[in-house]
Amino acid sequence: MIRRFEPPCEPPIWARGGQAQTLLGFLLPTPGAELKGSVAERREVPLGGGDRLVVFDAPPAPGPSSRPLTGVVVHLFHGLTGSSDSNYVRLCAEALRRAGAAVIAFNHRGQGAGEGLARGIYHSGSAPDLWASVEAGRALHPHALHVGVGFSLSGNALLLGAGRDGGAGTPDAVLAVNPPVDLARSVSRMERGLNRIYDRNFVLGVRRAMAERRARGELDPSMGVQLRWSLRETDHRVTAPLAGFASGAEYYQQCSAAPWIGEVEVPAVILSAADDPFIEPQMIEDATRGTAAFVHMEPVGGHLGYLAARPVAGEGHAEFAGRRWLGAAVTHYVTELARVARVR
Repeated sequence: MIRRFEPPCEPPIWARGGQAQTLLGFLLPTPGAELKGSVAERREVPLGGGDRLVVFDAPPAPGPSSRPLTGVVVHLFHGLTGSSDSNYVRLCAEALRRAGAAVIAFNHRGQGAGEGLARGIYHSGSAPDLWASVEAGRALHPHALHVGVGFSLSGNALLLGAGRDGGAGTPDAVLAVNPPVDLARSVSRMERGLNRIYDRNFVLGVRRAMAERRARGELDPSMGVQLRWSLRETDHRVTAPLAGFASGAEYYQQCSAAPWIGEVEVPAVILSAADDPFIEPQMIEDATRGTAAFVHMEPVGGHLGYLAARPVAGEGHAEFAGRRWLGAAVTHYVTELARVARVR
């Protein structure tokens, strides 16, 4: 039985509400060292067609051998337009390593340190790429327990693959943070009111990435993203055809995790916030009703923000400085998942 993380995310007065949590969570400095150089070893993971992924393999932080996550490897998968250097990845990597876990931080095709190493694209259904990374991690750490943590887009891909693919490459347990499990509903929310700023931000990120890939000769010169497009139109005109789907609607239907969550056989937790601007709580509640997934819906946190008024202390790990509730919550749920997975 998964035990709920009890300390609430009590926001500071200047970050109350989903919009403030999301924007300030992205903009403000975040604790956590970059996963490179002396902290982590860079490794390449081969994929089909000559593409390669880059991951960073970081050992536990120095400390006693009896910490709660000793013998656990945590695979961290970033969201759309992110990388292993995204603030939420660095934040959680530091908290997990302090709790005794080794961390493998992943970069989707062509992202971060993997720039120029892949002609294919990543998308919300990229579970096979996640599994390739997990399998590489199992080869490096064959006696460890492996837990996958997916943020946003990767949270959806993690749940989708764990349900659809069964045991083929699935980690021993999965944690999805703010996953858009119904892609069409999430995109619809981003088309309303102030949420259009997130739609615009994602489109600009995809546009930059596509321009860089065209410049390196990885894409047909005609394949580009127009400034006036929405994310829905970008997915229809670019993401779907490059990923092998007939339309954006087919892409959303085929790559949404919601219909597959009930098929997930490994221990699974979904952590999200009720005030996430583009993932309504009902979306996750609808998808998980009648399933074995444990859902923690925090009242405040936005999309991967979780700014707190004071440092959070949780049972089983040291107080995590930086007033970022997410690092402590993720550490707690990985610890719980590891405990449950070990006794299955």
